[in-house]
Amino acid sequence: MPINDYESRVYTHPLATLSSMSRGRMRKMPPDGYRSEFQRDIHRIIYSQPFRRLRHKTQVFFLPHNDHICTRMEHVLHVASASRTVARHLQLNEDLAEAIGLAHDLGHAPFGHHGEEVLRDLSRETGLGFSFEHEIHGLRVVDTLAELDREDIAGLNLTFEVRDGIVSHCGEDKSGEAVPHKGSKDLQEIRSQNAAGYPCTMEGCIVRMVDKIAYAGRDVEDALVAKVIQPEDVPEEVVRVLGKNNGAILGTLLEDLIQCSRRAGDRIAMSAEMHHALTALISFNEKRIYNQEKVERFKKQATRAIRELYFWLMDDLKKTNRLRNDRSSLPNASVYDVFGQFIRKIAYKEEDPDSLIVLDFISGMTDNYLLQCLDGVNPKVS
Repeated sequence: MPINDYESRVYTHPLATLSSMSRGRMRKMPPDGYRSEFQRDIHRIIYSQPFRRLRHKTQVFFLPHNDHICTRMEHVLHVASASRTVARHLQLNEDLAEAIGLAHDLGHAPFGHHGEEVLRDLSRETGLGFSFEHEIHGLRVVDTLAELDREDIAGLNLTFEVRDGIVSHCGEDKSGEAVPHKGSKDLQEIRSQNAAGYPCTMEGCIVRMVDKIAYAGRDVEDALVAKVIQPEDVPEEVVRVLGKNNGAILGTLLEDLIQCSRRAGDRIAMSAEMHHALTALISFNEKRIYNQEKVERFKKQATRAIRELYFWLMDDLKKTNRLRNDRSSLPNASVYDVFGQFIRKIAYKEEDPDSLIVLDFISGMTDNYLLQCLDGVNPKVS
């Protein structure tokens, strides 16, 4: 059965996004005889280098020595899986929901949200003209920075709908619902979370809602494993409404999301009771987990590591005309070979500031690789 016929038979929701309706890619590709355009995006994402690096990027706890602590890789898999389930029950496009879920955090910096805050401060300090935000940077990753195998051109060349889902996956949803954006949207002109607005598709709205659901309960489980909190610390109202473990929390919220979205028809929504309980859980996490003393203590080290490496590499680029000239003044470290290859692959323009090149390079690093690079360029720091 042709893929377009299959989609139209299975994804029967009036607002389902079919491959034949896609707004296309930045560069045209010949059609695939066996996969929909959104299935192709799934494969382009999971085979990319930025996706592989997610397994060594912080979700909440820095450099965990416990295999049962969630990394950024597990988080995107959780979101993609749950989003696909919701899409299936609403007769929306499962492949599109999965692709957005897998790619939504490709723009995250090392050391999680704290690393993002440090790079945000640096982007402002060095006059880049924009404020680093992981969802906006995620679009830059898939459009410009990501490598797929050994292709000559960097960037994954994803469909508009997946790119839109990435750049629009974050933001406050105070009403407990996400309504698809109607009309045109110039993704490359978006410079802030507020400007991104809601996704243009129902599938993108699913990911936006599921993202919060997926991390809220999982972060509690990780905090229990790390002995940051005890089971009795979780607010009674949260346990009563949502359940006492991540499986129960996830199941309760997803069932509610499916039922309420079915009734709403034109948006992805949850009930007021569940939204209130989820908000209370996230508030608890912020107070008792994200700002906990052990986490705060490591934030200082992460801040110092990112800033040290950032300014060392900036200085090294100036010394060597972007690593094109004599490197004898630089330490004998492999990071310069990797950095040089990165610069050549992206083909930066002369007018692009050194600070943008360094920001792009550091933002793609895993936690461990950043520390390794810092040791290489400035051994005295470690």
